[in-house]
Amino acid sequence: MIMTGKIHVALLLTLMLGSLKLPISQAFATPSIPQQHQHPNVIISGGGPAGLLASILLNNIGVKSTVFEEAREPDEWSSKSYAMALNERGKAALARAGCLESVIEAGNEKLCNYFVDGATGDVQTIPRREATPGIGLSRPQLVECIENIARDCPLVTLRRGVGVSRVTEEEMDDSRGEGGVTGQLTVHLGDGTVISGVTHVVGADGKWSKVRQSFPSLDSQAKLVSCTGFGILMCGESAPEAFSSKDGTYVIFPPKDEDNTIPQDFYIIASPLTNGGVALAMVCSDSITRRYPWLKPEADPKPKDVGKGGWKDETSLEKKLLLDDFTKNDLSKNLDKMLQETVPAFHAAVDKSFYENARINRRPTWLQMSATNKDGGRTEEVSYSTESGNVALVGDAAHAMTASMGEGGNCAMESAVKLVDAVGCIMKEKGETECTVDTMNAGFLKYGVSRPKDVQPIQEMSAARNNK
Repeated sequence: MIMTGKIHVALLLTLMLGSLKLPISQAFATPSIPQQHQHPNVIISGGGPAGLLASILLNNIGVKSTVFEEAREPDEWSSKSYAMALNERGKAALARAGCLESVIEAGNEKLCNYFVDGATGDVQTIPRREATPGIGLSRPQLVECIENIARDCPLVTLRRGVGVSRVTEEEMDDSRGEGGVTGQLTVHLGDGTVISGVTHVVGADGKWSKVRQSFPSLDSQAKLVSCTGFGILMCGESAPEAFSSKDGTYVIFPPKDEDNTIPQDFYIIASPLTNGGVALAMVCSDSITRRYPWLKPEADPKPKDVGKGGWKDETSLEKKLLLDDFTKNDLSKNLDKMLQETVPAFHAAVDKSFYENARINRRPTWLQMSATNKDGGRTEEVSYSTESGNVALVGDAAHAMTASMGEGGNCAMESAVKLVDAVGCIMKEKGETECTVDTMNAGFLKYGVSRPKDVQPIQEMSAARNNK
């Protein structure tokens, strides 16, 4: 029997597939790569200093990432835009990502602190203890510097105007009999967009982290702890001449008398900004409200309400001053009178425009992480990563701390470095030139259990200062 070429080939295929008992689609499919050997698909929730730094560092080891940030632009003056002082810890992290030079250009070198007598205006200069100068700048300036470098990284995508609302885990893939291959993640955005097939998520989304809240193994460790004391924030576009030197930070104290009759229940930190303005933070102990009841901050939000407003939960919006109605605002007038009575030299140096944008913040809180097992009992180690190693927390999402030591931002950026260093270390151990999902998992796990030992003592020291 004579057969045409096409019929001949078709018959051979039928016989071959029949003997193998495979459908055509499976017989000729491209062999799939097991997930643990695939390249990571990373999403970073939060485009603050830590999240952006992590994206740059991942880029540097060949890992693609997408950063989602809810704010459409780097923050203007708000609860998130405060004056920052970068120390050796923060500068080293910025240097690792190639951002330090840009930040130094944008900021002010801090060589000393100025202690000011609020009554007389006398100034005592205290040199910094660190070997090199600190850097002072606002948080928006820092974000802008890092963001400009991140945008030039070929493996970094930055999306502003939408944040991560939650993360869910997809079913684990056991179809190949490999037993317990880590499932992928689905990321849900605030605008309703759903992104599936994500291998790793970095939660850099702050104290009320939606990423942390998505995973019971992480969120069950977390507890927000309130401290005593509170703060009043003010900002002016023009720095008073008495506080205009940009090489240091001013700390203004009420005067002391021999009989200790003048309460020492507040002090003011004045931080000159590079734009010619100055940020003022009035740090108050709770006892001050006995003399000035109108200073009492709002009560802490109820647990069920915490996080609904994110970082805005910190701010006492009802106490925010009206910019166009200074004379009718009680808080403005009361601050004016109080500071005139207690720190007259400071009061004389500062014009009333500072009081127009003052706000009373809630009492500071910090994030205490305590390890628990599934039965609610204590375990030996806290971890900033999930058990499978596909999610890790950095910055305030893992270790929010009070501002008393100025270490929050510095530790956050250092955590970004530690996270990516852990991944790089596993790559080196394996002799990999390209990072795999399995290596990312191992790196996240390594970071998760090692980082708390470094940063939790700093959190506790910072909280202790607030509670003095």
